[in-house]
Amino acid sequence: MAADDPYRKRHAFPPFFRVLPFPIPGAFRPMKTMFSAAACALALASSLSAATIAGRVTFVTKRGQNPVLNETVVRLEPVGVRAPKVAPARFQMITRGKMLMPHVLAIPAGSTVDFPNDDPISHNLFSLSASNAFDLGLYRKGAGKSQKFDTPGLVNVYCNVHPNMSAVILVMDTPYYAFSDAAGSYALSNVPAGHYRLIAWNEQGGESESPVEVTPAGSVAGNVALVIDSRNFRLTQHLNKLGKPYQAPSLKDY
Repeated sequence: MAADDPYRKRHAFPPFFRVLPFPIPGAFRPMKTMFSAAACALALASSLSAATIAGRVTFVTKRGQNPVLNETVVRLEPVGVRAPKVAPARFQMITRGKMLMPHVLAIPAGSTVDFPNDDPISHNLFSLSASNAFDLGLYRKGAGKSQKFDTPGLVNVYCNVHPNMSAVILVMDTPYYAFSDAAGSYALSNVPAGHYRLIAWNEQGGESESPVEVTPAGSVAGNVALVIDSRNFRLTQHLNKLGKPYQAPSLKDY
């Protein structure tokens, strides 16, 4: 087509409709890109203010006491606001050698625990703990039975056949919890700014707590060294699922 063609002159696009081979600074960008940038900025701001709260749990004991340090659970409870919800999951507490393993289990509220029986004998796991009471009945070796735990709190688990079997399940309504290690050290990561109750629990001694704060800058203020006094701990014999003392076991139970 010739350069002076009249059709081209009539139908040529005006300059502002022409497609340029390069982007114009400040030009309109797709909304999706704008939203992605905003989300990244928000995530970056949250990560900058989040903190790791790390410390150590120690015990005051008397002669003969040996608390198991790595069975200590440390948690954070937000003050004045609700804790973020944690998706429930599935866990296992195995019966093996007339023991429950693990002895201490921490789970989010709403989770389900499977209780497989790896022993050649029958067991009857139960709990009389308020709001989380259950009775699995007598069952033999195999996949066992399951129980859902909806209410936050401490659940003492026993066997109605073998009085020396016991375990503890801690049902959590906070995402900020962890076990300490064998030296009593712990770390809770990705904790956002706010005020919290820092609580350590151990079967021998109960709870100890301290107020802590994560500042908007991500620093931690407060005492993160917790001390549990276990001197008043007494190991006592629990009752059976009917609330009565255990009867002498028969040979078929062992």
